[in-house]
Amino acid sequence: MKRLLLCFAFVGMASTLCAQEGGDMLVSGSLSWNSASTKTTVSGTSETAKGARSFEFIPQFHYFVIDKLSVGLGIGYSMYKEPNGQFGTDDEQLFDKTGLFSLQPMVSYYVSLGKKFYYVPRFYIGFGFGKNKSELESNETSERNASMFRVGLSLLNFEFRPVDRIGIMFNAGSLGYETLTVKEDGDNKLSSRDFSLGLNLGATIGFNYYF
Repeated sequence: MKRLLLCFAFVGMASTLCAQEGGDMLVSGSLSWNSASTKTTVSGTSETAKGARSFEFIPQFHYFVIDKLSVGLGIGYSMYKEPNGQFGTDDEQLFDKTGLFSLQPMVSYYVSLGKKFYYVPRFYIGFGFGKNKSELESNETSERNASMFRVGLSLLNFEFRPVDRIGIMFNAGSLGYETLTVKEDGDNKLSSRDFSLGLNLGATIGFNYYF
């Protein structure tokens, strides 16, 4: 099994020397890509099968309502692609693809660990709406409405402030729940659920810029 994970975040402009005080603002964002494949070797002959893939882009804006406490909103797009167990006329793997536009409100609290280090636990909740496309044949697909709901708590979220206006975020663990629902014919629905708790071995690093 091969697995490649790329996560990073980038931000815009800011104009104040103080941060984490009531009235301060920051902008940030996240861009992630996840890909998996399986390689099988039989009698010296190797064959690689494509696995699940995902892409997500969420710009974020945060406002400090009081000192050390910020509320934020992320608006983004995500794409999930995974094998559906079907094969085309040329024996190629067929996929289910889901594209979603999402809103993700969040609340963060900053706890100082020193002059430039902060512990930043964050609670978030997200909603997404879009389409699911399932490949039935090489040139035939079915399209259905899809929705997503997620909620979680980033428990191991830290920030390093090398200069006044820039923060480098590091997330190494979280508690989360996510469900993806695809509407079938009539009133039928197909739902998948995912619950996660533990350390994030592919830790996410991001950057914040403060207003």
